[in-house]
Amino acid sequence: MSADGIRVLPASAAERIAAGEVVERPASVVKELLENSLDAGARRILIEVEAAGSRLIRVSDDGEGIPASDLPLAFQRFATSKIRSAEDLAAIDTYGFRGEALPSIAAVARVEMVTRVRGAEAAKIAISGGAQPQLSPSGGPDGTTITVRDLFFNTPARRQFLKSPGRELAVIVETVEALALAAPGVAFRLREGGREIQWYPAEGFAQRARRVLGAEVAAGSVDLAASGQVANLTGVLGTPQAAQRRRTHQWFLVNGRPVRSPLLARALAQAYHTLIPDDRYPAAVLDVRMPAASVDANVHPRKTEVRFVRDRLVFDDVVREVRRTLHGVALVHSAPEAATDPVATLRETDAERTPGRGLFPPAHADWPAIRVIGQLDLTYIVGEAGGDLILVDQHAAHERVLYERLLAERSRHGVRAQGLVIPVVLDLAPAARALLEELAPLLPGLGYEVERFGPATVRLTAVPAVAAGRAPGELFRACLGDLAEDLGPHAGRALAERLAIATACHTAVRSGDRLDEATIAALLEALARAEDPFSCFHGRPTMVRMRRVDLERWFYRRA
Repeated sequence: MSADGIRVLPASAAERIAAGEVVERPASVVKELLENSLDAGARRILIEVEAAGSRLIRVSDDGEGIPASDLPLAFQRFATSKIRSAEDLAAIDTYGFRGEALPSIAAVARVEMVTRVRGAEAAKIAISGGAQPQLSPSGGPDGTTITVRDLFFNTPARRQFLKSPGRELAVIVETVEALALAAPGVAFRLREGGREIQWYPAEGFAQRARRVLGAEVAAGSVDLAASGQVANLTGVLGTPQAAQRRRTHQWFLVNGRPVRSPLLARALAQAYHTLIPDDRYPAAVLDVRMPAASVDANVHPRKTEVRFVRDRLVFDDVVREVRRTLHGVALVHSAPEAATDPVATLRETDAERTPGRGLFPPAHADWPAIRVIGQLDLTYIVGEAGGDLILVDQHAAHERVLYERLLAERSRHGVRAQGLVIPVVLDLAPAARALLEELAPLLPGLGYEVERFGPATVRLTAVPAVAAGRAPGELFRACLGDLAEDLGPHAGRALAERLAIATACHTAVRSGDRLDEATIAALLEALARAEDPFSCFHGRPTMVRMRRVDLERWFYRRA
């Protein structure tokens, strides 16, 4: 304990600390304001942002508005119209209820609210950084418009934790998508810098779910409607052939509230088990309905998580009913996107690389001369060097080779591109389209050629030549998915380097690929000439060497 003793924090400091629990990033502000609009009975909501929300967030709705006399209370902590006592927490049927959103936002931004109750005069309140609110009469339509400017202007350290503008905008898009699923009868429009990003007309739940999942998933989807032991389930399920490489096409709602739920994600994965490969994730929108007393929505400050009283039964309900629905339809797997043999591509691209071509230096001084014995479990190259046993991870090894080649080509004259005889047209979700805006200037230098082909589609006309062995559309989607990740070991790297990493990762030979002698020889030769042949960019080793002396000890040939 400090020698100065315990003191009560000043109100301004306490408010900024409390704000950190609710306002993590611009998308947090969008979420809280949208929830307030929905609780106010809005039927149309317009969201406008600038600089991915750090400069401006404005949410306008046609809801019931706030009486002018209540405006100061709206910006006081724990002031809410949603609950009256602790007992009410057991039966929450609104999105907001903590009474922290508006004061938390006003503590770290410049906020202005104009609101009008039907039949009354409009009123305005302005607060900057949690200071004393200023009230004044105003003009405006029925409903409420809240403008949030200069987010974190008085806590600059918080800005350093924000991701790139493209990623922050993508999270805003995901936030709007989640709440659009929760309220399909409400029309949502999102604009960024005057450009329309999303438009959802009022519609039914199944139509909204398919709109959010995207045209490709929606084309192969089935409706879910079932009653389990403890929960009623509704939703839209992607068929197995619509499975994705990321969980970005999974949406969960509990009693109409968008949530993150590891339990529901595990249940969904279990339901699809044996129907899709282990490295794919089902695409689905799942709404779980149950008595309010069976769910605790007060677990997380941002109300993004829930806890179930009877979690095992909820898990069983989801697994059983999702699997029953899937087995009730014809699950015909479509033919995979056309692609050449990645192993053949490895032989063509890696075997041709010689020191004289300048792509790789002479063999690394510490790399052993390996005599190849064969392949183990179609995953590891088995070899011998100086009496030692050598195991090479074929995927990690090829990742290293491709990554260094992509960077070397990019630094010289740009990565060699392979044009597609038949361009691939891709329907992209709004989050992916937002990321593509930031990525567009970097794509040609790494061998990708992409052009707009409509409001929500792009046409892929070329991919890096080293990736010619992979399905081009699948490769490009997988790379976008990697770059959209918030966390992970590569999040701090330059975007071009991360694109090279993603391309190498999804192009390299994989566990399960059968390699012939010529292919193995080409791969080991290229790896020997790599700048760092001993690890891939994930930090995993490419090679493990078991010394002869250790082998002799294992077999009791040496004391």
